[in-house]
Amino acid sequence: MPGAAASTTLGKREPPSADAAPQVGAEPSYRDAHPEGAVRRTMRLSLAEGSLVQVFLNWTSGSVLIGYLLTLGASPTHIALVGSVPFLAQVASPLGAWAAEVLGRRRGLSVLLSVIGRLLWLVAAFVPQMGLPAGAEPTVVVLLVFVASSFQAAIGTVWTAWMGDVVPEGRRGRYFGLRTGVLGLVGMGANLGAGAFLDAVAAPLSFQVVIGVGVFSALLGAGLLSLHYDPPTPRRKVAPLGVLLTPFRDRNFRSFLKFAIYWQFMVLLGAPFVLPYFLEELSMSFTQVAYWSSIAALTSLATTTLWGRVADAAGNKGVLAIGTFIAGALLPANWILAGLTGNLTFVWISAFFDAVAWGAITPAIFNLALASAPKEGRVSFVAGYSLVTGVAGFVGGALSSPLLALFQALPAPWFAANWTGYHTLFAVSAIGRVFAWVLLRRVSEERAWRTRDLLRSARTAWRVSGKHWR
Repeated sequence: MPGAAASTTLGKREPPSADAAPQVGAEPSYRDAHPEGAVRRTMRLSLAEGSLVQVFLNWTSGSVLIGYLLTLGASPTHIALVGSVPFLAQVASPLGAWAAEVLGRRRGLSVLLSVIGRLLWLVAAFVPQMGLPAGAEPTVVVLLVFVASSFQAAIGTVWTAWMGDVVPEGRRGRYFGLRTGVLGLVGMGANLGAGAFLDAVAAPLSFQVVIGVGVFSALLGAGLLSLHYDPPTPRRKVAPLGVLLTPFRDRNFRSFLKFAIYWQFMVLLGAPFVLPYFLEELSMSFTQVAYWSSIAALTSLATTTLWGRVADAAGNKGVLAIGTFIAGALLPANWILAGLTGNLTFVWISAFFDAVAWGAITPAIFNLALASAPKEGRVSFVAGYSLVTGVAGFVGGALSSPLLALFQALPAPWFAANWTGYHTLFAVSAIGRVFAWVLLRRVSEERAWRTRDLLRSARTAWRVSGKHWR
């Protein structure tokens, strides 16, 4: 029963016996309905495909995209918008879900959308050669990011429901935790390579080369995507409006959406200005920013797998509650301390806690979305999640720029003469993040432990481990 007190020992859930005879009239088992060899092959292919796409994502976002826009003369408004329009682009998610429902196949649709969306980035790379009016280049890049992100949002919705059908429910936490860690490690290498290249080669050529190579990597990923196993799904005649409204008719999923909306809004209040803060306020180089992401990636290789195993045993709610609290209490605090003291050690510490927090949040929120949605028509529920979190993220990101301007105009507090608007913005976002767990209490998850029981079990395990090593 959701919310009931759980055992204080992880891993006590017993799997069903392999020798048990199937009941008459029971639904086919996962093994009967899904060829095991095809499932295993797809799970391996997904690691390679995701790694190629991760290179593309890292080289068309983050410090690469921010640096490219700053080179083109972007304003703080452009910086805030480019961090938030990918979330607004998630309004395209229901269209992807509708197409998947009508076609009954996800593979061909995903490959087509992937190729179109990723080729658009070649246009963004050649903006300096277009002869645009002065000051128009950053605006055009932001618009192209929005259009390309619309395709990415549709792909993500279809892919999430698709892989939710492929990966067995009892292995999702471990698998997606491992996948997140591997992709983080690949992203680390990509960031280090891009950072060194951007510091060595003059702009804008350096950014154009990095974006171009990223697009090529993504197209290779689309080729691997075409080899994935696509479990048969029935074609359903549904209206686009039906796809849009279906998730909001389910009470438990509505509770999950309330948490997701709040969380995305609070994160995006501060997130668009973290990298500009590093590059401009802390005067970090692109290579140093790459070091920061590398520390997070190396740490997350262990944390995502560990959190995934915990989620498989104890449910996703407790893992998500702990992760969101850490993301609010420890990440912005270290960014602020780095600025106040001028000591980049706090940045490196924040990278470690970034991996601990997001290593829990990323797979747990993904799996909780799948667990909160019924299997039939799941793609519509995933689309609803993508839509509302996209709008919430866009609103939060769009508000971050005027809020920063407002906070920059305020006098520094008496206790910190070098306090800036960045620090106030991060503090506001931190307070909002810390209390996100409250909304999780209303979400029902089968066999999920209460957060207090999970923390008690972890404390007990820590004490036993400590005695063992004495």
